[in-house]
Amino acid sequence: MQSNWSLYGQWGRGQNIPPTSIFDVKGALVATLPKPIEADTTQVGTVWKSNRATLDVDYYHIGFQNDYSSTTDAQGNTTYFAAGKATTKGVEAEATLSLGAGFFVYGNATKGSSMYDDLGQSLQNAPKDTETVGLTYSNGGWNVGFFSKRVGTMYNDNGSVHEAITIDPVTISNVFVNYTFRGNSLLSRSKLKFGINNLSNTHAITGVSPASSKSNLPAAGDVLTMVSGRSVSLAVTFDLTRK
Repeated sequence: MQSNWSLYGQWGRGQNIPPTSIFDVKGALVATLPKPIEADTTQVGTVWKSNRATLDVDYYHIGFQNDYSSTTDAQGNTTYFAAGKATTKGVEAEATLSLGAGFFVYGNATKGSSMYDDLGQSLQNAPKDTETVGLTYSNGGWNVGFFSKRVGTMYNDNGSVHEAITIDPVTISNVFVNYTFRGNSLLSRSKLKFGINNLSNTHAITGVSPASSKSNLPAAGDVLTMVSGRSVSLAVTFDLTRK
């Protein structure tokens, strides 16, 4: 279209291997081998850029021919079954803006849905939206950044019941400080890396496996998946190739 503005589109068809928990069971006692999950993917979008900014917006549509869900029988055994066709679709936008003096602002946002076609209910672990903001600084040997990402509301199944458990939005922030030594010293091109993950030390719930399929209320036997606590890392890399 123009030297700084373009449009693109793509279509693809492929297969996803079903989750290994469906067929990787004790004694290989699988009554029916699961078929691959066939998917058709369509994406269209546009990219614009200037000397100080970039912007990318796209629309995606993924049609899954079949998906798998699970339930627990009276003996406590897990039974997997084909849940039917499902569609994932939505829009995504991403932008980077240069503020000058080595500072950059980054943003990314998605809004979409993942639904069973015949039920009109959401697939589990598929957030309705995500948002990311970041601020970076790069100058000389310094590379510093702060990123915060929010994952919107999603659902977990309870046996064959979809949208049984609501998982509230989760926000995680990370920060890093990197320095690359320059000049002709013995440390030239060596790197010092410092990072803090989960800056706010949140322990938000990201998944729930209910103890009983008869109730969606919290119970003592529920298995929770939570965000790992704050972690700090420090790494030093030496460049020994310098002559």
